[in-house]
Amino acid sequence: MKEKQEIKAGIAGNKERASNFELLRIISMILIVMHHFSVHGGFDFTESGITFNRIWVQILSGGGRLGVDLFILISGYFLVNSECKPKKLLKLVLQVTEYAAFCTVLLVLTGEIQVNSVTDAIQLAKTALLPIPFGEYWFATTYFLLYLFSPYLNCLIKSMGKRMHFKFVVTGLIVWCIFPSFTGASFSFNYLAWFIVLYFIAAYIKLYPVQMESKRIWIRLCAAGSFVLLLVLIIVVDLLSTRYPFFRGMVENVREMNRAVTVVCAVLMFLAFQTLHIQSKFINRVAATTFGIYLFHDNPQIRNLLWIKIFHGNTHSGSPYFILYSAAVIAAVFCVGSIIEAVRLYLSKVIRQFYSRLSLKSE
Repeated sequence: MKEKQEIKAGIAGNKERASNFELLRIISMILIVMHHFSVHGGFDFTESGITFNRIWVQILSGGGRLGVDLFILISGYFLVNSECKPKKLLKLVLQVTEYAAFCTVLLVLTGEIQVNSVTDAIQLAKTALLPIPFGEYWFATTYFLLYLFSPYLNCLIKSMGKRMHFKFVVTGLIVWCIFPSFTGASFSFNYLAWFIVLYFIAAYIKLYPVQMESKRIWIRLCAAGSFVLLLVLIIVVDLLSTRYPFFRGMVENVREMNRAVTVVCAVLMFLAFQTLHIQSKFINRVAATTFGIYLFHDNPQIRNLLWIKIFHGNTHSGSPYFILYSAAVIAAVFCVGSIIEAVRLYLSKVIRQFYSRLSLKSE
């Protein structure tokens, strides 16, 4: 009886706080764009040793996987009490396909992609028209599967009870977070399994809410502290790698989405935003474009054109104005991506209204 009451409280609670999580969604996408600027910008500091710009690039890289964790936590928090509707699933598929096709056609027309044979054409057509099954975007494919199976996950969650739910979360964290963080063991890690663990964490927070208003300051301080700790660890490991071969390549391991500090930071940030009280239509509108920003700027076909040929990030790695330049590039990618998605949403709305009017006239 108590568990049912807690679940009802979780369902009813926090409805007015949607803008909080939409703001967190925007921050997550900014972190992801920063990460992509860092890892896809062609930066090579192996010969330059320790420089401030090198440290800055590592700082920019630190939040990408954290942003992914936050996205899934937000999704799980709201999906646990909703249904997987075919219409929404179709909208997701169409959105991903439209971006994959748009980017492919754009690059073919501009000559960035050369089609030299029938095999090349077939391969391009597969990734452009069927991007989800062929994994053109790893996140979109994994998220599609998570959304597709969410009704079954929800049935499992609501039938297992609070105690078993908690045990599931702890087991998932031990297997795919604690062991990999401290031993390097993988346990056949894959993105879908990890997304399910995050989904269960978010569902637990939603269904069994804890009164946090009295502790909101501490939660926010801990969230900020964990984020600073994550960045410091990345910087320290990277600097150590310049002197000790043992640490080379370990930065990627530290900032991975299932590492302990990243996961703790993601959960604390999620809880911190849960204690905020924000209402903003503007935030909600911008947040509605974030997935489109990802689909545009991280399309595998367009990465090299965007980061290397257009912004030439690697040629500015020694500039004294590198921080300002990187901030301007990240802001530009976010804003342009948001505008493109806003236009796509508007055109989709116009097309739907047009067909609705045609159907009414035909009747």
